[in-house]
Amino acid sequence: MRTARGLSRGIKLEFFGWGQAWAVPLLIFIEVWNAFGNMIPGVGFWPATVHAVILAGILGSCGMAGLSAWAGSREQRLSLTPLRGMSGIPEWWIPSAQLFALWLWGLVLYGVVAVAAGVRTLFLHPSGHISVSGLAVGCLGVLLWTTIGFVIGRLWPSRFAPPVAAVLPYGFYVLSYDWSGTAYLMSPFLDELVDPYGVPASGVYGAQAAWLAGLLAVVACVALFRTAGRRALAVVMIPAVAVAGAGIVLLGGHDGRFQAPVGTGADTAALATACTPEGVPRVCVHPAYRAALPDLQRYFGGPVRQRLAETPARFDRLAQRAYGQTGEPRSVYITSLRPGWQDETFGDFIAYLLDPDHCMAADQQSEALSAIAQQWISRGRTSAASIPGFFEPTEGMKRAEHFFNQASDEEASRWLGRHWTAFSRCELSAKDFQRS
Repeated sequence: MRTARGLSRGIKLEFFGWGQAWAVPLLIFIEVWNAFGNMIPGVGFWPATVHAVILAGILGSCGMAGLSAWAGSREQRLSLTPLRGMSGIPEWWIPSAQLFALWLWGLVLYGVVAVAAGVRTLFLHPSGHISVSGLAVGCLGVLLWTTIGFVIGRLWPSRFAPPVAAVLPYGFYVLSYDWSGTAYLMSPFLDELVDPYGVPASGVYGAQAAWLAGLLAVVACVALFRTAGRRALAVVMIPAVAVAGAGIVLLGGHDGRFQAPVGTGADTAALATACTPEGVPRVCVHPAYRAALPDLQRYFGGPVRQRLAETPARFDRLAQRAYGQTGEPRSVYITSLRPGWQDETFGDFIAYLLDPDHCMAADQQSEALSAIAQQWISRGRTSAASIPGFFEPTEGMKRAEHFFNQASDEEASRWLGRHWTAFSRCELSAKDFQRS
């Protein structure tokens, strides 16, 4: 009982140390700003929020690793070790209190960021599911680097230890870009895009959490190796190694793939399940993008739908699909709901009326003629001079511009329907624009 009270008092004294009191609030501000930047603008999607919080832990880990190295080296740097021997307290108390206090600050840091990101998501009428194991991965990542920084400080009591420890998490994050297979998934901070088109595979967060928890316990034992009893450390380290090994084995079952294919999970299967209640076209999107429905119906229910009415691309229904996915019903791809997303989505729809493989091999003039036709579809007017890559428009481009600007929408739509294959493959020629 006396041991527990003494240790808790030591943890309290370390927790309210002046260094942590000013450093952690600054880290909270930086990490919240980073988490908000990683979220999908205007979209409430819990898997994306969880992943944004995890990625924000990179900067938090850098700060906590540096702070921990400073705390771990303080005793030897200030020559306080002899005083500990004179106090009569167990040798392992002070480093244990320091480490537990640093862990508490890491939990506070990560917890505040998670709450802030969660509150912001709640205001966006979120969909999807919160991954508790995903949140655990980010938290364990921060605590792991906190402990590694503490070990560096204790083993290398130098004023250079904190800055070196602070850059290690980011350096590890950058190096992991080029890793593959199980080694890639072993990193807690993966630079993956999580949105309704791709979410973490089932079980990958749980396997990561097991691996990181085991590794955290092992590194903590290393931090206390000089002061705590080796038998006690062995009791902790042996099961910790087993847990870490089990996590690695589970990660190996994912073959280095972080994301699940679209439609295989509950959060991606709902890709087009929230629909407009009435009106034409009927638009269906993922529930996270429900706020986009009125604008999508307005953008695609106007003149563009009439201009495509006589073509194979005519539509009465639009569905949100994965990028580049083709097929009926016609699809739209939405990256976010930031200001200007409507024009971006509309432009993407117009761009994918062309076959990119054929157009890549087409000559410049034929590609320009299809681009002029795209101008008419999107705006109802054309300008050959605005096509890049030409000092001045060719005669064929001028003829195409004149045709679309003089023809009625019905006439131009019928013409486009007759020449759809040539248009979509960038195989139009000047003679195609001779009016009968």
